[in-house]
Amino acid sequence: MEEICRQYWYPIYAFNRRQGFDAHDAEDLTQDFFRALVTRETIQAARQEKGRLRSFILSMLREMNANHLRHRGAEKRGGKAVVLSLDEASAEERYLGEPATTTDPETLFDRAWAERLLATATERLREDFAKGDNLEDFEQLREYLPLGENATPYAAAAKKLGIVEGALRLQIHRMRKRYAKHVEAEIAQTVADPEEQKAELAYLLEVVGR
Repeated sequence: MEEICRQYWYPIYAFNRRQGFDAHDAEDLTQDFFRALVTRETIQAARQEKGRLRSFILSMLREMNANHLRHRGAEKRGGKAVVLSLDEASAEERYLGEPATTTDPETLFDRAWAERLLATATERLREDFAKGDNLEDFEQLREYLPLGENATPYAAAAKKLGIVEGALRLQIHRMRKRYAKHVEAEIAQTVADPEEQKAELAYLLEVVGR
């Protein structure tokens, strides 16, 4: 449940903000969503729906907001349920940096979901390098990941690492393959069926490419 909170808190918050709620109400609605999610019935439904957790969460979010959260009064902030504490100020700061041209709440939700998933995969890759006592190389090479700046010429990067350019290209190739495996693993945690996993990966690539 904590992992779900980490992955989806900001996408849900951004969805609520883009629907027209102010920062305070969007925060309350986001907390209310997770309070609803932790009930036994809802968690069980999520497990049964585990084709795509992203789609389940988005559908539930739309329904809760459409009903104006009529039953949230007694369970507002500070209520009985325990919700993962997150940095609310940084969420709002991040939201204010979102492009104004993205007016559709669902588009913003999906993009935030994709960014969070890729960031988690990057962190898993970083942990791999750290375990191999090779963290310095990761920091040098991370710009060549799919969403990296890819600004440094290969020749300059190879010289900095003290290797030939051919060896650098091989390292980058292997790093990208490991990164792709981590992306697939993150998707597999929330999508049970292999065909659904392929579809979700394809959708992730579509969202990133927008």
